[in-house]
Amino acid sequence: MSKINLVQTTTDEKGREIVMVRVDKTLTELMEERPASRLDPAYWHPNYDEVINGDPLESFIPSGPEGITYGAIITGKKNKHTPDGVPVVGAKQVKFTGLDLLECERTKKDSSWDPQRSRVYTDDLVFVRSGVGSLGKSVVYLGKEYINVGCFVDRIKLKDLSPFYVDIYLKSSQGELQIERLNAGVTGTTNISFDQIKSIKIPILPDAVQKNIESEYRKMSKYHDKAMEAKKKGDNTEYKKNVETAEKMLKDLIAKTESVIRGESKDII
Repeated sequence: MSKINLVQTTTDEKGREIVMVRVDKTLTELMEERPASRLDPAYWHPNYDEVINGDPLESFIPSGPEGITYGAIITGKKNKHTPDGVPVVGAKQVKFTGLDLLECERTKKDSSWDPQRSRVYTDDLVFVRSGVGSLGKSVVYLGKEYINVGCFVDRIKLKDLSPFYVDIYLKSSQGELQIERLNAGVTGTTNISFDQIKSIKIPILPDAVQKNIESEYRKMSKYHDKAMEAKKKGDNTEYKKNVETAEKMLKDLIAKTESVIRGESKDII
């Protein structure tokens, strides 16, 4: 049966969709699937049935703020930019191939905008959980000095699962589909919660494959770093050249990882 035939919709007098019915599932079946709290039609659209199942990300995130947290929320005050201070990463600084710290607001170390709980260290995952066009963007931080994140950006630590693989998965069609699904049906917002992030399912690949993904990711990241160095020097030609190289390498890595997840390949190399 085609996906079109799995769905029946009812519209109001203005042609707006008000009811969607899955003709292949009963309400009991829907309630037995997690999360049972999601009864909005968009979440259960059959387009999302293609998502490959795996283990919830929650299984690999330490509990409490040690595992996942966001940056400082401060109202009524404005950070005093400190040129040589701690970079505070916002959604715009999370690029496809890495972070652009040249664009960051910076703050004095230990200021209100630099809480210890949200500091980002090497191999931490940076995830944008809010914003039109920004929701779901992620990168692994590979810098030597710690940085911090803004209030709409999360810092995620992982255990027993490669952050490099997780970042690649979140950038894959399957990962993007899950994020889209979690955000679906919430009118007027582009935001997902910690619990929703933790509910993202990750197909578990062998350790050897995850290590190879990390190795290729680090190779790609070197070109991102070269691009940032060129940007700092004002060399736009060299900047574009290295960004394009990094993007090509990253897209290739994503495609190879998707092939492994689908069972079409055994490894990415």
